[in-house]
Amino acid sequence: MARKSAKRSIKLPHVVIGVCGSIAAFKVCNVLTHLRGKVNVTIAMTPSATQFIGPQTFLALTGNQVVTDLWAPTHVKPRHIDLADELDLLLIAPATANILAKAALGIADEPVSTLLVSSLPTEKPILFAPAMNTRMWLNPATVANVTTLRKRGYHFVDPTEGDLACGWQGQGRLAEPEVIAHKVLALLKLDD
Repeated sequence: MARKSAKRSIKLPHVVIGVCGSIAAFKVCNVLTHLRGKVNVTIAMTPSATQFIGPQTFLALTGNQVVTDLWAPTHVKPRHIDLADELDLLLIAPATANILAKAALGIADEPVSTLLVSSLPTEKPILFAPAMNTRMWLNPATVANVTTLRKRGYHFVDPTEGDLACGWQGQGRLAEPEVIAHKVLALLKLDD
């Protein structure tokens, strides 16, 4: 019978990934493979995100409880406050036009936006990896929200150009998972 080797308990940096409602949500699974063994990950999901990928997938990949509800009675303090206190970096991927607008305006009405409002970019890095239709990315409201967030110290991995799920071709495609993971590790000063 094979035995698992005993590993030393090493405290890894804690990354929280806020997953939003986009077909690109499935790519977060690949981001996780690039982060495995380097960081401890907790996933928070918007209600829309759960329409694209199930929380069970992220539970299996991270080994950590997935936050999908603000009102689950699992902690003494609200879970979003615990996570904001514990995290070393917050990644929002895919970041939709909706979550960018909420972040710019301070709207907190579901787990990911509430976590964003509970975290300060002056304390710990907050990284957005947007994904959306080209018109949505180029919309003056989205452009203004991204400009505002950049001025406040938020980081971005800009979307790339290519084929989009909506049938369009143009800018709005989620950056490649390894590019997102590299930026996470660089912000944590873990890049080689």
